[in-house]
Amino acid sequence: MSDTPFHVGAYVSGATASPRSLVRHADILNAYADGNFPNDCEAYLSHYVFGPEMREHYRTNRNSVAGFAGPCGCRYLILNIDRANLDEALADARKLSQTILQRYPEVEGQIPIYFSGGKGFHILVELTHEPPPVVGFPHIARTFAEMLADNAGVKIDTAIYDINHIVRLPNTRHPRTGLFKRRIDFETLFMRDMDAILESAKRTSGDGIPTVRQPVKQLAEDWQVAERETARKATDRAAVRRDFGSTDARAPKYFMDLLRFGVSEGERHHAIFRSAAWLTEQGAPASLCKALITEPALDVGLTPNDAERQIQCGIEHARRQGQQRSEGGPSE
Repeated sequence: MSDTPFHVGAYVSGATASPRSLVRHADILNAYADGNFPNDCEAYLSHYVFGPEMREHYRTNRNSVAGFAGPCGCRYLILNIDRANLDEALADARKLSQTILQRYPEVEGQIPIYFSGGKGFHILVELTHEPPPVVGFPHIARTFAEMLADNAGVKIDTAIYDINHIVRLPNTRHPRTGLFKRRIDFETLFMRDMDAILESAKRTSGDGIPTVRQPVKQLAEDWQVAERETARKATDRAAVRRDFGSTDARAPKYFMDLLRFGVSEGERHHAIFRSAAWLTEQGAPASLCKALITEPALDVGLTPNDAERQIQCGIEHARRQGQQRSEGGPSE
């Protein structure tokens, strides 16, 4: 992707709520990985790289990336293992990295693995076939990552595939634990226990990011499978919408937008809650609400628990309102 205009990243210096600035993604990532930035400050970078569409969106949206839904891509796809129990996180990181190596033996010695400094590990898969940036790239990336995780028998955090998700940069200190996001080579991951890894995370390591020297054929084929599966899911959702009568002009815009395009990060919970409530008001049973909304909720980055909670809250809210109306009580 170095020969394309898709090199823009969203960078945050400071806490996650700090303003985002547009930078050259690879330059910032490599500089932090090499230890060339002050490491006592928090710093984050977007998971994906963007092109001129992001620059225009940023300019016309008061220097904000919120609501962007254009094309994007990435060189390194992150698989995030996040656990309350760090020993469990280490065990799953070992299983997942071993699965990646077994499936793509060409990457031996070149798998970037990071202890996050917090609750887990980031395992990076270099997309050596350089898939072109497209609209909907995050959906393909998530499908591909879930395929690898399923093969390993581990769960990954899927919120990281939200289009505007930011990831803490290498060699920066975690604000809660005080530990650094530290790269661990493959052999060390299997030789050290969690206490030794925590001890090493008290210091930075400017050892860069390893790269694979050649395209990996199996990885490219797996990406194509993920593309086809993502397209199939989109077709299935469209069929459900047709069967449900999505051309009905009475369906509210927020519901149709959720199904067709997704929603921005700040609107996810409210849109899913309202959609579940509206469907319930139309007489849809809870099972249909969940069948229609769960996958779009996951696609916009909610965890399974969050998605289920927002849908259930919307259903219960609509039921309460219906009960109040039937009893002559007030309604909102």
